[in-house]
Amino acid sequence: MISHGLRASEASALNVEHWNGKILKVHRSKGQNVSEVPLSREARSHLETYLEWRRQQGGMFEPLPESPMFLAQDPKSAGQRLGYKGLHRMVKKLGAIAGVEDLNPHRFRHTFGTEVIRRGVDPLFGKELMGIKRDRVFQRYTKGGLQASSSRGVLEGNRGG
Repeated sequence: MISHGLRASEASALNVEHWNGKILKVHRSKGQNVSEVPLSREARSHLETYLEWRRQQGGMFEPLPESPMFLAQDPKSAGQRLGYKGLHRMVKKLGAIAGVEDLNPHRFRHTFGTEVIRRGVDPLFGKELMGIKRDRVFQRYTKGGLQASSSRGVLEGNRGG
């Protein structure tokens, strides 16, 4: 989910009921209400596999609509909501295994913003997908993509809306 531009806190706050099979309803942590975020085919497949695994586990892992989407599995807090710190530790650990230095959840958000611009997505839609209101903030996330495509004027031309 964090590879789709979500803040780590937003991914942590997801419940099973926020997923309809194609789109996540994300309760934004920066003052916005709710955004609908479409997931890639690959992400949908991984999420469905994870939810099926939870169904098979049953008990505290049963994916009821009101239950947290992501659960901790360490012995001390198994079955409880995976919080920001747990998500951060998990991503750091996966980065170390993959040989990627300084990997953290927020880095995925920057990568998503860059890809939005590189793929030619309308910046207004990109901002909506990421739950960002201000152009300046969006530019911070997309700076690498803008420099790579030499299209800095794309954002500046969309200030009115």
